[in-house]
Amino acid sequence: MPFKTGGDSMAENGNAYFQLILKPDGTYLHFIPATGDGEPLNPREVEDYLSLKRIFFDRITVLSEAQKNEDSTIKINTEVLKPVDEFMQFTVSDDMMEVICRFYPPSLSNEGQVSGGFMTEDEIKNDLKYNQITVDPDIDGINSFIKNKKYCTDYILARGIPVTPGKDGYVEYFFDTDPVARPKKNEDGTVDFHALNSVRACKEGQVLAKLHKEVPGSPGKNVFGEAMMANSVKPAVIKHSKGSTLSEDGVLTADTNGHVSLTDGMVFVSSVLELANVDVSTGDIDYDGNLLVDGNITTGYKVKVTGDIEVRGVIEAAEITAGGQVTVAKGINGMEKGRITAGHSVIAKYINSAEVVSGGLIQSELVLNSKISAKDSIIVEGRKGFITGGVARAGSKIEAKTIGSELGAPTSVEVGIDPALKARRAKLIKDNEEIRAALARTEPVLLATVDRLKRGDKLPPEQLKKMQELNKVIQTQKGTLQNNMEELAQIELSFDNETISEVVVLGIAYAGTRITVSDANLTLKKDYQYCRFRREGADVRMLGI
Repeated sequence: MPFKTGGDSMAENGNAYFQLILKPDGTYLHFIPATGDGEPLNPREVEDYLSLKRIFFDRITVLSEAQKNEDSTIKINTEVLKPVDEFMQFTVSDDMMEVICRFYPPSLSNEGQVSGGFMTEDEIKNDLKYNQITVDPDIDGINSFIKNKKYCTDYILARGIPVTPGKDGYVEYFFDTDPVARPKKNEDGTVDFHALNSVRACKEGQVLAKLHKEVPGSPGKNVFGEAMMANSVKPAVIKHSKGSTLSEDGVLTADTNGHVSLTDGMVFVSSVLELANVDVSTGDIDYDGNLLVDGNITTGYKVKVTGDIEVRGVIEAAEITAGGQVTVAKGINGMEKGRITAGHSVIAKYINSAEVVSGGLIQSELVLNSKISAKDSIIVEGRKGFITGGVARAGSKIEAKTIGSELGAPTSVEVGIDPALKARRAKLIKDNEEIRAALARTEPVLLATVDRLKRGDKLPPEQLKKMQELNKVIQTQKGTLQNNMEELAQIELSFDNETISEVVVLGIAYAGTRITVSDANLTLKKDYQYCRFRREGADVRMLGI
């Protein structure tokens, strides 16, 4: 039952609690059970309170009674104690941002009247201050307890000032930044390599991008008054080439009608160079921008552009280099001499006897006797959809209807990460572990020496010299660790797709085809249909689709 004080009935407490009763023949402990959704009593809390107050008790008896959650009173000793005042204990949250207080009632006399004193607002504030809580206490929370006392209940009576996180700057683009122009798929399953939509047109004065500046955060402090710094924020910049103008307030607009693209984080705006053919009438082409060839690029010519190339005819045995994407509506007939290199994707109706290197995707309807390599994936689809003869390499995925041939044309398909890169990653991780272990041994020695110097201790010249040399070693190790972490970050980017590296066969893979996934190899001994190949352990395994 709740006790009375000053003639006013105290509010019923949801949590179970306990109270000392001081009688002439000894000390008693009254247990008040939980009500409603209140929490039962934690026996350890009773034990801690009595121990803190240096009150003798039989541990087994008290803990056993506390676990019952019943209204009961037991005698715990024969001591006649002086009145015990209301008491507060507090803990600080793990993040040191909240002070959680719990209160315990004053003792009762033999007649059931309160014999101990109640805590005042000032006493509660002074207790917090005495225990190094420097932030302003929650006065409303204190008054809430004083007016409606609930014992063995958490009250948050002080809070730190939270950090306001900052926001990195970023660039908002108002054009399609996807570098891959994908061909249209028809209802009958064919792929229309004429409908490529590779040119992203822009008009003079068109807004291309807007810079959103970084927003610095605000520092905070914990309940002990210790400062907590906000995260550092990164500014963003709009990188752009000629053909566009960046205003003082960070708005990028096009200076001319033409083509806009995003390459390696830079916005390029240029009018598209249009040619009927690349042949004897044009000579070799070296152009800072995008190229549209309405006809063919003929044998023996070199084409180099910083942007994209769209060819509406064929590319013959020519040497093609593009900073962006290469799309060929009719196909590539390399005659074992043609080479196409693209910073992004290569999309062609067919690829025959050519070498193709793509920084993104390679997509075609058929690949015959060619050497093709894509940083991302190779997709060969359409009515034929075959890779026959030569070598196809991709970072994450190769997908085709048919791989190899009934006649046994040597065909090799490879996906996955370079094993040498994996070995480098493992070495960097091991090196970093060794550096961290060395720093864990040496840094405390250096810090202890610094503390001695701050206290005014004088060190022998020889020892001081050793500490200076140790500091140089530590700084060198930290520099190496930072460099290693940066290199690891770059390597991890290369590993993004490793777990899903696979060769997908939507039709048939013929016997004799060599399949490599990372550093595991498999030469097919028989034909396989509608399956995928992935690495499991040290082997390449065939799985169903």
